Amino acid sequence: MKATGAVLTVLMVVGIALGQIAAADEAWRIGTILPLTGPQAKNGTKNFDGIKIATDMINEAGGVLGKKVVLISADASEPQAAASEANRLITNEKITAIIGTQSSSLSMAATVVAEQNKVFYIENEGVSGQITGRGFKYTFRTTFSGDMMAAQMVDYAAQVLAPKFKKTAKELKLAIIHEDGGFGTSTGTALQKHAKTLEMNVVAVETYSAKTADLSGLVLKLKQAKPDVLLAAQYINDAILFHRQAAELRFIVPVIGTTAGQGNPDFYNALTKDAEGILAGGIPAEISIERLGAEQKADAGDFVKRYQASHNGEYPNPTSFVGFAGAWILYKYIMPKAGGLDPEKLREAALSLNIPPGKGVLNWGIKFSPPGAPDAGQNVTASAGISQWQSGKLKLVFPKEIATAEAK
Repeated sequence: MKATGAVLTVLMVVGIALGQIAAADEAWRIGTILPLTGPQAKNGTKNFDGIKIATDMINEAGGVLGKKVVLISADASEPQAAASEANRLITNEKITAIIGTQSSSLSMAATVVAEQNKVFYIENEGVSGQITGRGFKYTFRTTFSGDMMAAQMVDYAAQVLAPKFKKTAKELKLAIIHEDGGFGTSTGTALQKHAKTLEMNVVAVETYSAKTADLSGLVLKLKQAKPDVLLAAQYINDAILFHRQAAELRFIVPVIGTTAGQGNPDFYNALTKDAEGILAGGIPAEISIERLGAEQKADAGDFVKRYQASHNGEYPNPTSFVGFAGAWILYKYIMPKAGGLDPEKLREAALSLNIPPGKGVLNWGIKFSPPGAPDAGQNVTASAGISQWQSGKLKLVFPKEIATAEAK
């Protein structure tokens, strides 16, 4: 009897272990790394909202290749934490595909770990040119780069704002400010590069820490420079601080910021009427659903409806759009073609995609730069837009091909 009992015990243990393995095999386990706490948590949480809705949608439609998707989530508020969490997901959780990271500085750290371990990585929002400028094989950015966004911001100043000042683009006086992290630095550099290409007059370039509690000195320097237009690469907290102190010190010029700062709903909630008319370059504020193909129109419409249902009727935050887009591209286009989550097959599947604008997500197509290209892994069909706060809503005003409203 004792022997029989021992055998039964062993069989039970083996059965439990096999059951756990079977349960794990019944779902696709995908990692996420985002700043869910700390100074970037507002954007990180909104990004995760988009990923989560995409996951719910694909699971309710039967999953990917007949298996549900389960998110194994990690919180990282600093680059060191992003690298540590990437290592934990890969080593302890045995994750072979990760979606992240919302922030360029976090992405720069996490993707190094993924590359070293040959893990497939979807960067859905971090725009630093360095993310896809290092020749990595396993990092794919589904959104636009900072260089693409900066070009759009400078073009708007040259094409739209200069005529309002009755000046040529070369006569328009520009000032550029940016936070000193990966996002701000790469965007600031790109802004200067594109302004130089158009031979525009840059009268000031100022850098600061996004963690600062006082930007009054910066504002006073800008007042002395007397620019016609200010281009700003900021996060949400420093963007709010800057605009409050600019108002207090009566520094009033047209501002083109970014969706990481000026395009965040919290920016308007903090400044209300003082946010009216302010512009934000980056993620298009709205999906031009009517310009999408039939299937894509249904997917985008479902996303908007679900987001509004879970956010008291609020229209999706721009950062939620790219969270959704990154996950949806993985679930809908890459994984089915790869047949699963093998990193090598995911790479091959991603590089084989050639989907035109209107047939992908967010009015973008899906085509990644190949290995050896200066921007290997970059979705070259992704495009930035310029949005503006109008009567409390962020409206897409540029370029005209996808605009949903006229600039004011």
